[in-house]
Amino acid sequence: MPLSSSELRRAVKHPLRRRILSAYLDGGFASATAGQLAEEMNQAVGKVAYHLKTLSRCDLLSPEEEYAGPAPLYGFSPEVEPEWLRLVLELFAESDVRG
Repeated sequence: MPLSSSELRRAVKHPLRRRILSAYLDGGFASATAGQLAEEMNQAVGKVAYHLKTLSRCDLLSPEEEYAGPAPLYGFSPEVEPEWLRLVLELFAESDVRG
């Protein structure tokens, strides 16, 4: 089911969530663990894992089922169009600047 506008706002409101989504959009990561993203973003693994799970609950990211290791890989959910998500992130960045 598609996200409502209020669910989308809540999902991408947090700056770290936007950084995580941007990491996928900018081609740096097709799939990544919380540890890989945390290292790249100089953040605590637990904090990144929390936000990955939040983005997963909103269907913006999804755990990769074929990965059987102790830490799941997360990638884009098939329902999310990258260009649509890029536009949403740009709009939130502009609203941050305007305050």
